Amino acid sequence: MDCLSILTQTTSNPREHYDLAVCTKQNSTPIGNVSIKLNWEKIREWEIGWVLLPEYWKMGYATEAVKTLIGYAFSSLNAHRVVAYANAENLQSEKVMIRAGMIRDGILRETRFCNQQWCDELIYSALEKEAALN
Repeated sequence: MDCLSILTQTTSNPREHYDLAVCTKQNSTPIGNVSIKLNWEKIREWEIGWVLLPEYWKMGYATEAVKTLIGYAFSSLNAHRVVAYANAENLQSEKVMIRAGMIRDGILRETRFCNQQWCDELIYSALEKEAALN
């Protein structure tokens, strides 16, 4: 079953969280996951996240998954805004956000404790009106 088929399965209650496997195109081997959750209902903001096995980085899987979920959020979840966060030192995740068409909103200073120290976090977003232009 492909990603969009799973997303469009009906449920009795509106879903506020989707968690999906990312699989290889060759043999459908699971290599990570991508998720989207309702972050703030009042402003129709959804948050997207992803994780892949390191041996599958820089192969386009994360970008494709993120683009797919952003498109789905705007077309089917009535999203106004989709956001993603990444450690400011995680350049690969920042590249995924950029390639997926997201715009950098800013840096959240020392918002996460990682590797025994406080770390800054990047925030990127995509807006409904921007998706309509593409």
